[in-house]
Amino acid sequence: MPVISEIVKRRAEEAFQQLDHAWQPVHRGLDFALHTLVERVYIPVNASSAPGLVAASKQDPWGKSGKYALGWVYFAIILLVVTSVLHAYHAFTDRIRAAIHEEEIRKSSQTSSPINDYELTAFPTDKSTNKFFPPHGPLPSQKEEKFAPDFMSVGFKPVNKLVALFRFIFYRPIPDIRLRKKWTPIGFPSLSVCVIVFAGLAFSLLYTFVPQPWYYDSIAYGAPPLAIRAGMLAVAMMPWIVAMAMKANIVSLLTGIGHERLNVLHRWGAYICLILSLIHTIPFYVTPVWDHDGKATFNALFQNQHFYVYGTGIAALVPLIFLCVHSLPVFRRLAYELFLILHVPASIVYLGMLFWHCHNYLTSWHYLFATLAIWLTSYCARLFFLNWTNPFRLSWLVGDESAITVLPENAVKITVPTQVKWRPGQYVYIRMPGIAVFQNHPFTIASLCSEDFPSEYGEGYRDMILVFRPFGGFTKKVLDLALDRGPWQTYRAFLDGPYGGMRRRLESFDKVILIAGGSGVTALVSQLLDLIKRMRDAKAVTRDVQVIWALKRPETLEWFKEELRICRECAPPESVRCQFFITAAKRLPKPTARAGTTHRMTGPTTQAQAHLQSYFRDRVNDAFQGVAEKRASYASKRASALIREEAAGDTDLEKQLRDENADVVAPLPEAHIRDTQRKLTGEDLEDVGLDTPPPGGRHLGRDIATAVAAGNTGALDESVVASVEASSDENRNSTFDFGFPSTPTEFQKSLMRFAFLPAAARAADGWSTEYGRPDLPYMLRDMSHSFGKRTCVYVCGPPGMRVAVSRTVAELQAKVLRGENGMEEIFLHTENYAL
Repeated sequence: MPVISEIVKRRAEEAFQQLDHAWQPVHRGLDFALHTLVERVYIPVNASSAPGLVAASKQDPWGKSGKYALGWVYFAIILLVVTSVLHAYHAFTDRIRAAIHEEEIRKSSQTSSPINDYELTAFPTDKSTNKFFPPHGPLPSQKEEKFAPDFMSVGFKPVNKLVALFRFIFYRPIPDIRLRKKWTPIGFPSLSVCVIVFAGLAFSLLYTFVPQPWYYDSIAYGAPPLAIRAGMLAVAMMPWIVAMAMKANIVSLLTGIGHERLNVLHRWGAYICLILSLIHTIPFYVTPVWDHDGKATFNALFQNQHFYVYGTGIAALVPLIFLCVHSLPVFRRLAYELFLILHVPASIVYLGMLFWHCHNYLTSWHYLFATLAIWLTSYCARLFFLNWTNPFRLSWLVGDESAITVLPENAVKITVPTQVKWRPGQYVYIRMPGIAVFQNHPFTIASLCSEDFPSEYGEGYRDMILVFRPFGGFTKKVLDLALDRGPWQTYRAFLDGPYGGMRRRLESFDKVILIAGGSGVTALVSQLLDLIKRMRDAKAVTRDVQVIWALKRPETLEWFKEELRICRECAPPESVRCQFFITAAKRLPKPTARAGTTHRMTGPTTQAQAHLQSYFRDRVNDAFQGVAEKRASYASKRASALIREEAAGDTDLEKQLRDENADVVAPLPEAHIRDTQRKLTGEDLEDVGLDTPPPGGRHLGRDIATAVAAGNTGALDESVVASVEASSDENRNSTFDFGFPSTPTEFQKSLMRFAFLPAAARAADGWSTEYGRPDLPYMLRDMSHSFGKRTCVYVCGPPGMRVAVSRTVAELQAKVLRGENGMEEIFLHTENYAL
């Protein structure tokens, strides 16, 4: 028996030795494959290497594949440099023209007005600025009267012609495609954006498919070169995609293009990135890892590394597909608030998955770290655009106080006294926790940030006015609360901005045409006021301003009645002409409810939820308001509403305290109302002229001015009544007049009536109000006969208006190319108020 066991043992050892000897090549091949897979495709080549491996190492080696990412870098940098240079050229020439004009006006003012009776003029020089007997300096000689050409017109004439040619092509909009009558038409971005996107896509595809080879003979020789090229291009696009999505970014700083316009390139860049990512993914399934025992090799490798490249690739591709699909216009319109909530978190997940998937292969992490740096830098830069992040302001962490006013035609005006500075035509994002805690919406600023428009709120403050027509969502909530709670309720406003604005300077153009449709006039008002201010200060080259406003009903003119009065009275004579077009003078009848039904079908559950949401928003708003009031009291040592109580009947002390508090920030009306949260008694209701308590048990009352006029002031503090009466008198006498006399004469009042009368006849100074829609193409062609050297057309309105104006201005570029009437530039700026 022992002999048999020894024999079996010896034969088993021999069998294992033979098996081990037979598996040695397999083990060596497995070790070699593991080593090559770690290097991905960099496999050392020697004399015994397979022919396919030798060809792969020579055709497109893995170690040099990082060069493909540089292709998109060069493409984007060239585009950025060209746009930045053109922006710098226009900014420089605009400033030079305005400065030269201001200097000429200053020099001519020294000789144009006679100082004494001995300064005479001659007929040949009657209309020039040169006099025979100037008050200062030597007599002018013939040598001093040499013609000085405008070097900006002569030296850069080829550039102006080239720019006009590009505008002749790219100002033309692409018509929408309507598949069916009731379907939403398929819209396209501007022609320039389409060309840039097409060029980027063509470059990416050519750079991916033209180099050879696409595949290796086996996955064992490395990843398919086609996939590596597409993947590196997709990774290289990430910094540019993120940069064009940020509100505060370096691209806007260099090119002057606001992020709202760059956002179009952000979306289309993401679509190109998705295409490249799919091209990167598919070759790995064309030459799968399970060929030639690759699966076992990959499993052994990634089991040791705890990394599986296929799984991480899918983990990165899924959030990218989600980001691109849910940002399509059809889905974005259906759930815009949901889109805003999910887009940023999904982007963060996508970037994290890219870090995991790329595994620092080649130069991939360089672009991902650059993307992360751009993202963080932009968010840090946004801290300077927020009104609640400056610790030296009263709005720190609590925002500014704001008031809501309902205008004719159910328009809404939000007034925010703030220390934030802005330029004409810019917009801000506003968040009002008392209305919607998590919603942040953009609105164009309709007021001018100037010392000529001070705020009564306090020194250093300017009234930021936002005017909009409510449609739904946040804007509808603002209107409902304003109607429900009255004009004396105030809300905390958190501002983000300002952003955007016009890249060019209006004062550098000879003629300016401002076209607005409906509420699009909000983008024009601040531009118009600023231009008139500069024209009166001799800082604008502009000599002719044409305003065209198409509105539905005449009541809409009340939105900016004071601004229109400034245009009528304070602008240089016959320099500003306004044409108003009433497009829908008839009011639509109110819908009648059917029998047994109501307009508002809300059950007890819905009403309870609404009250709960309102209670939550009120608590949040009151918390910020309470902090702000304590901070104002600490800064001023006394609150203006408590001065009477602190004086305790001492008239002299009260006067002294009020004098000391004169320059302190004055809260908006809500801070002047006593006991706003207590339950009203019958005497209170009788005092303020109400029969039943207002909804919610809040002391809303009627307009204080109305109560004062009616004598119902029992529930109000005497100091409040006095302040309201004083402010009413001051409001009747105070107007924004740029320093000119504010009381209009009877003749000026008569002229003002023509601007608001619904008459088709044109006034002597060009102001008119007509019925019907304006024929903008015909009007622009007719006005083109009086265009100066440089003309600007500024339009803000519905898509149909913008398309008509863009097409017409593109056609008028032919006059610049032909040099008719010395035209050098016709610039178009389109603004979309429905961002």
